[in-house]
Amino acid sequence: MKKKSILSQFTNIYNNLEEYLLIISLVCNVLLVFLQVIMRTVFKNSLTWSEELSRYIFIWQIWLGASTALKYNEHIRVTLIYSFMKSEKLKAVIGLAADFIWFLFCAYMVLNGKELLVSMAARNAASSGLQLPLVYVYMAFPIASFLVCLRLLGVLAGDFKKLTGKREEEGEIDV
Repeated sequence: MKKKSILSQFTNIYNNLEEYLLIISLVCNVLLVFLQVIMRTVFKNSLTWSEELSRYIFIWQIWLGASTALKYNEHIRVTLIYSFMKSEKLKAVIGLAADFIWFLFCAYMVLNGKELLVSMAARNAASSGLQLPLVYVYMAFPIASFLVCLRLLGVLAGDFKKLTGKREEEGEIDV
């Protein structure tokens, strides 16, 4: 029996945690919206906080979902250019370049997101309905961008393996 590395075990725990968080947040959002519909139609009264909380949960879902989509290689790509290329090596170079640019963008989002959080915390900005500090909502941008950066490191390693001739299978990314 092959012993799993610590990194592999951590990756597995993280992947499960990320997916469970997304499932739990989806269930919470569905329940919140359902509760709001019942309150409006049956009781002719609406909850002031449910729509705002649902919106903030949805923002976190989108940003965390970006990391999960990368894990399953489900992000949208323009593949028209690839279809005209004959050389697998050229496809690998362009794929590596595209993923590297994406990595740089996410790193930029992490750095600027940190500055945004510092600014939001200094202003003590709060949401109108829940009076929730908006810094918690805006944390989604740099945190999720950091998680995508981590996954992109694995993707870039796979792209480099393709470029050097060590093929890696398509599908789920092991990061």
